[in-house]
Amino acid sequence: MMAAVAWMYRSPVYRGVVPGVLRLFGPVHVGLYRLFRGRVVGRMSQGFMPLLLLTTVGRKSGRQRTQPVGYVRDGSDFLIVGSNGALTSDPGWVFNLRARPEAEIELNGTRMHVRARVLAGNERVRAWHEVASQYSFFNVYQSATSRAIPVVRLDVAPPSTAAESV
Repeated sequence: MMAAVAWMYRSPVYRGVVPGVLRLFGPVHVGLYRLFRGRVVGRMSQGFMPLLLLTTVGRKSGRQRTQPVGYVRDGSDFLIVGSNGALTSDPGWVFNLRARPEAEIELNGTRMHVRARVLAGNERVRAWHEVASQYSFFNVYQSATSRAIPVVRLDVAPPSTAAESV
């Protein structure tokens, strides 16, 4: 099944169209997510994965950048995957988090400060298994690209200093 679908993600048409679509619909999705506090557009179409809004600081621009990102809870933390729709490069937010790991997430109207860690070794393997066992489309994405898709852990700051309602 994976090979039957993975060819689509490798096609020049997909790789030519998807980046523009993501740039166009990202801000629209963020606005709708905030308007409805995640109740209407709070899930990805693939696997009905829940979404949060991730705000990073651009490594080059220094400007805040907000993107909808699918997540899996891992205790009090969040696991997010830099699949970028199986494109050949990591999404911009991964580069931003590598440069500056402090970020903010918004989940159903609540904002939380987080610290990001791009996982490696056994910790990445365990986290990948956790995410891909719930949302198998990530395995298809991985089979469609030659890069190792990053898995990022978002460690939530203590609630007394981290959460604020929007």
